[in-house]
Amino acid sequence: MKNLLWAMLAMVMCLFAACSDDDDDKTPQGPTMTYAGKLPSKVGNYSFVYDDNGRCVQVKSGSYVLGEIDYDKGILISDDEEAKVSFTGKGYIKSIKASWDYKDEDGSYKGSGEISFSYNGDGQLTSYSESSSESGKEDGESFSYKGTYKATYTWKNGNLVKVVTEETDTEDGEKSEYGSTCTIEYGDQKNELGQYSVGLADVLDMEDADIFAYVGMLGKASSYFPVSYTEEWYEKDSDGYENEGKHDSNMTYSFNSDGTIATEYVNGTSYNYSYITYDEDESLGRSSVFEDNSDAKSLNFRSFFMRHRGRK
Repeated sequence: MKNLLWAMLAMVMCLFAACSDDDDDKTPQGPTMTYAGKLPSKVGNYSFVYDDNGRCVQVKSGSYVLGEIDYDKGILISDDEEAKVSFTGKGYIKSIKASWDYKDEDGSYKGSGEISFSYNGDGQLTSYSESSSESGKEDGESFSYKGTYKATYTWKNGNLVKVVTEETDTEDGEKSEYGSTCTIEYGDQKNELGQYSVGLADVLDMEDADIFAYVGMLGKASSYFPVSYTEEWYEKDSDGYENEGKHDSNMTYSFNSDGTIATEYVNGTSYNYSYITYDEDESLGRSSVFEDNSDAKSLNFRSFFMRHRGRK
């Protein structure tokens, strides 16, 4: 369910439905969520950098900078490219828009993409939608592409219990379809701090945009910790060829004394969590503060929106 990239997402990076329209699009003035007074600094291979106001301003995978956020300007930055980002009044990401027009040794590319997020009155994510289009030349051949993707989230008794996705891609007149249904099961361990786990973020099916769930910026997490999920998927190409499959995943946890997740195991693979303490009384109200990572590499917005192009 993951590829790797913040590019937009990731870029997508930080980020409920506002209580009123007046709350929309305001710059968040503090952290969307802390856990026992702490901010996640690392989840698995992903690490997070915050400004003095406790807002996530940078996401990295290992030494690679996936993206940065400038809250004052309302932009996401990746590989010297910028995308426009908007937030709800509570700091949840609302939309991301990007466009590109460039040439390289492989060809020329011109396109645009948009991602939008919706939340219900309880602050739970209800949908994620993405659209993109591109045209140009690649290896001497002209091409055109248009794609749409939507994930719908169903909640019951405070828990995310089902995720349904639908995707349609048309490249050079050839259409392909993909869809999936994911059902999530829960144990008796209550999620007292409202923390998003790796397994729960996985089922959002957003590529890397889901990493921002770890820092509390994609709405509220489930009331209990998930212990397993089952995903059934299908795909269909323009020639009528159909394929389908199913896979299961399971999760277990260990916790710190304050209730935060210490380690999560997904199908036997361990993901360690680290934290930094946030003192709200000492916040300076500053905006984005970026570190100097001149030796790090980033991914671009186009690669995020075009991740499914050419897979037919």
